[in-house]
Amino acid sequence: MNVTTHSTRFALMLTLGGFGALSPWAAQANMMQECQGQGLLNLAASTSEEVLNDQVRLNWLVQFERPAAADAVSEANKVLASAIAKLEKNPALKNLKNNIQSYPQYNKDGQPRSWVAQGTLSFEMPLESLKARGSVELDPPLALNNIQYFVGPAKTEAARDKLAKLAIAEFQAKAQSAAQAFGYKGYAINQVNLQDERGFTPPMPVMARAMKASAMDMASGTEVAAAGGTSNVQVSVSGSVCLKK
Repeated sequence: MNVTTHSTRFALMLTLGGFGALSPWAAQANMMQECQGQGLLNLAASTSEEVLNDQVRLNWLVQFERPAAADAVSEANKVLASAIAKLEKNPALKNLKNNIQSYPQYNKDGQPRSWVAQGTLSFEMPLESLKARGSVELDPPLALNNIQYFVGPAKTEAARDKLAKLAIAEFQAKAQSAAQAFGYKGYAINQVNLQDERGFTPPMPVMARAMKASAMDMASGTEVAAAGGTSNVQVSVSGSVCLKK
């Protein structure tokens, strides 16, 4: 795994007695009062790492077109309810979700001629479990719509802890180096913020489209080629320090 440390950006603002006093507003805006006439150094450092994805989200789709909206929704709901009852028995599956939306189909005169109900179903599982299974079985007419890979909470937290230490060390090193370069002996923390970006791939929206799936068109077991790839986990440290004489 490659860890990237980005160059730290810094800006130095000095307030020495010979330059006169700042107005109360300026002092508050620049937080100079906390440094008591010393130099104020603003810093930002970040580290990142490509982490192997260990979780997978499977997104399924079913669609029915019927003369009445209620009939189309009822058909989609029956399929989803049956699949949910089956999936809930599998402890390896997490974050089981479903949704149904309906929309009209229009004829040439602009009048509704039928209604389409589109049902979506998604769940998460360990990537290794998917590789071991080789296929995921759901009864037709549910169709596998897309697959998303991401880093699970355990690996994300481990990566964040390591990256936070690296980012903080980089922040401290740059603060000390800049202080000495400007003729100061050291520094004291004024304020600091720690931010992280988790290794997570947000769900892709399922766009309404005309897809007619039937039991005759699909097999109950869908073969899945599992290539998880990586996600980027990044931690940033930003803040300011007071330079000490």
